[in-house]
Amino acid sequence: MTVYTIALPKGGSSKTSSASELALALARRGSRVLAIDLDQQGNLSTRLGITQESPITATAAEVLDASASLIDAAEPAPTAEGVDVLVGAHDLTALEEQPPPDLVTSLRDMLPTVGERWDDIVIDTPPNVGALTLAGLAAADHVIVSLQAATEAYDQLDRLEAIIAQRLTRRIRPELRIGAVIPAMVDSRRLLDREVLELLTQRYETRVTPPVRQAVSVRDAYTAGMTVSAYDPDSAVAADYAAAIDHLLTITKGAL
Repeated sequence: MTVYTIALPKGGSSKTSSASELALALARRGSRVLAIDLDQQGNLSTRLGITQESPITATAAEVLDASASLIDAAEPAPTAEGVDVLVGAHDLTALEEQPPPDLVTSLRDMLPTVGERWDDIVIDTPPNVGALTLAGLAAADHVIVSLQAATEAYDQLDRLEAIIAQRLTRRIRPELRIGAVIPAMVDSRRLLDREVLELLTQRYETRVTPPVRQAVSVRDAYTAGMTVSAYDPDSAVAADYAAAIDHLLTITKGAL
């Protein structure tokens, strides 16, 4: 089992879009995939086809507080064949406000017990560095950053790396680091976008994937409850995501 955690302490950086594309791409390669939505907004769940009318056995919060089992709570994603989803909902807010003592290590300890059920896990984290994000990071084999090509998003990389170093590598995951970076919402005509891409390449070298362009179809796909690769598979942005994830998997699968 390989665990991919998508993280950046900033909203609007295409984390959820990238997480859903990665989950679907892995499933299309034959993996049994579990997508875990740790954001109380539930955007990953929505993008994988979960609606308010979807029958849900239990939420991610109920699994994390040990009132439900992961196997029972995972639901087939309606619009992503081969992907199961652990649904994120508003009860995650209460869980983070009053976390159980073992919340940060809960997924790290839980996921190895379901290795016979799933081959790959994709975790989408909230846009902060609270206990839920730490739980996702502590469980990760690979930390994946998806970020908008903008200065305010790039600046959060220092914060994320500091959190990993200070809270995780000392005692919980000694080898943990940012494994790949997906530059998203990129407009190559903008000077700032090109400058951020250059900074990323200087900093992370081959760990930077090909960029994913900005496109209206990404938002339209979310409204339809789908990944962009399922919603508009012939679009340029779907091709961008395919290239980015091919590169990401070459890095990560080769690193294990």
